Amino acid sequence: MSFSRLSIYYMFVAVVAFTVAGTVQAQQQQQPGNAQQRIQRPANNNMPTALSPELENILENWEKAGEFTKKMEGKHYRYMFDNVYKVQKIAQGEFYYETPDKGRIDLDVPKGLKEGQEVERNGLKYTIKKDSPERWICDGTQVFMIDEERKEFHRLTIPAEKRGQNIVDGPLPFLFGLSKEKMVMRYNITLFTPDLGGQHDQRAGIIHLKVKPRLGQDAANWHEAEVMLNSKDYLPKAIRLKHPGGNSETVYVFYDVKRNANKRLVGYIWGSNPFAPSLRGYKEMVTTAKTNGSKQLRKK
Repeated sequence: MSFSRLSIYYMFVAVVAFTVAGTVQAQQQQQPGNAQQRIQRPANNNMPTALSPELENILENWEKAGEFTKKMEGKHYRYMFDNVYKVQKIAQGEFYYETPDKGRIDLDVPKGLKEGQEVERNGLKYTIKKDSPERWICDGTQVFMIDEERKEFHRLTIPAEKRGQNIVDGPLPFLFGLSKEKMVMRYNITLFTPDLGGQHDQRAGIIHLKVKPRLGQDAANWHEAEVMLNSKDYLPKAIRLKHPGGNSETVYVFYDVKRNANKRLVGYIWGSNPFAPSLRGYKEMVTTAKTNGSKQLRKK
């Protein structure tokens, strides 16, 4: 599993299992001996502007919904678009999040997927390909990245200062667990209304937001995001993330999403403890440093 693929998970984990990708990047970027990294403040020329009353109310309700959420689960489709080679990869799976820092994402090939077919998107034709089956699991202290095709996994330990509630200071927490004050400080959030090409219409049950990062630590991972929520319960409907350079995008479409459900989907699909994977028969990969300063994975 390539480290270059980690950024595609940032926006998804922010909604349902933010610790998975956030802690991966925190461990990669933080060097031994460094003090705990703090959130940057925006430059004076990039300070938050006044919010409209409607957006102010949405952000306040969003924050309250995050405080009320103890667990969240559901199903999703993931679409990855390569705008250079015109390839669209598709995966389908389930997710589960449990406050404050446990999460799981399972991705597999959708049934009936026909590779090689062409689909049109924004006037361009993309060739459909299946994505690689994989699982990402965070138990609060470590992250497992499991490659189902190769039967291999990579384990990352979460730094103590990044565990628990501190995870909201990671690279993309704007969808879950972040206060309105921090949202406004870190992101330029606007309503994506029909006159601008969006679908925002609270009367129709849709909140559609466009989000741009104010800070360099966020802009390094993504340069624009679109977030679609259900206006009645503030559960996620879809997310679109544009990656730096504009050559790739990732879209998640959610369905059957439940908050604080009594009878958990996870119990039927993954067993009693979804955060303790059975890895018998899998080979562990470890990161080793090369002489030129770069890193590579090898079998343990």
